[in-house]
Amino acid sequence: MSKNKRELRLVVAGGGTGGHLFPGIAIAKRVCQARPGTRVLFIGTDRPFEKEQVARVNFEHAVSGATGIKGLGWKKKLSAALRLPLSVMGCMVKLIRFRADAVIGVGGFSSGPVILAAWLLRKPVVLHEQNSVPGVANRLASRFAKRIFITFPESSTFFPENKCALSGNPVRSEILEAASFLEENKPATLLVAGGSQGASGINRAMIQDLSKFKSLEIKIIHQCGSQDLSEVQMAYETAGVDAEIHPFIQKMEEAFSQATLVVCRAGATTLSELMVLGKPSILIPFPHAADNHQERNARYLENEGAAQVILEPELTPGALAEAVGLLLKNRETLARQGHAARKLALPHADSMVADAILKLIKN
Repeated sequence: MSKNKRELRLVVAGGGTGGHLFPGIAIAKRVCQARPGTRVLFIGTDRPFEKEQVARVNFEHAVSGATGIKGLGWKKKLSAALRLPLSVMGCMVKLIRFRADAVIGVGGFSSGPVILAAWLLRKPVVLHEQNSVPGVANRLASRFAKRIFITFPESSTFFPENKCALSGNPVRSEILEAASFLEENKPATLLVAGGSQGASGINRAMIQDLSKFKSLEIKIIHQCGSQDLSEVQMAYETAGVDAEIHPFIQKMEEAFSQATLVVCRAGATTLSELMVLGKPSILIPFPHAADNHQERNARYLENEGAAQVILEPELTPGALAEAVGLLLKNRETLARQGHAARKLALPHADSMVADAILKLIKN
């Protein structure tokens, strides 16, 4: 049966965190819309968060067998390297059994063996890089890819120029839908979101400033992660600050829609959603991100007038509350930031990448 007649089979390589996972889901869903009946297999890590999110959209999931090496001692790095050939062989078996037509790599250590296996099997490979500074996996995989899509213009310096295209970062369809009916004249609402697993640095900054936040008389929605949930809840109760506190917000589009201002990390997925929604923000980059890519992501928005950046070491007591208070009092600045953010948005990234995948398969 020809590829045009049988169902299309797409493999998404990578994951582990929401920053890699959600763009992959968005691209895969767009391919499914273009080619009804498409089957999608995610090959990534065995982290419960990843498995849960993939299951929610009814895609299949498998584990690549790769091990991350960042931060490991030399013995564990050597052990991980020795296991790599077995991981590649295992991924080749998975691709053959799934009858994969193409592979889209979205980064993360788990994507490496899948990309190499696809290249050995002569399956077309497309990469998507979310951050301003590409991760090691995508840098190494670039030699095996037919096309490479980037989110920030400066990423092009890390890849072969003839393979690169600026697409932006795919965002979930729910976010795109939310952008079309944002509420106007809503009460001042601060959304604090440290990422899919929370952010202890941001949580600590909020806790130490709660007395000042209480005086601002604003609504607060705080995604704090499961690890800090008890501590954060206790701090809000003790300070007498009424807030919605969540370990993880499943329907982030609803929280974004309510937000007047967002305090968050500077992961590429979060920034892309802020841009599509035109939301002003205070960005606090994760200080230990590889190659300091979160600060470079954040500075891109700040330089375009779309956000304010505060580095984590600068979060002295009162600093965050003061910055939030100044912005909320100046609605003109908020409006300018939101307008600048929306101008940077590339809302059709998922379609651009999906079209490239379908064209490669057809050819």
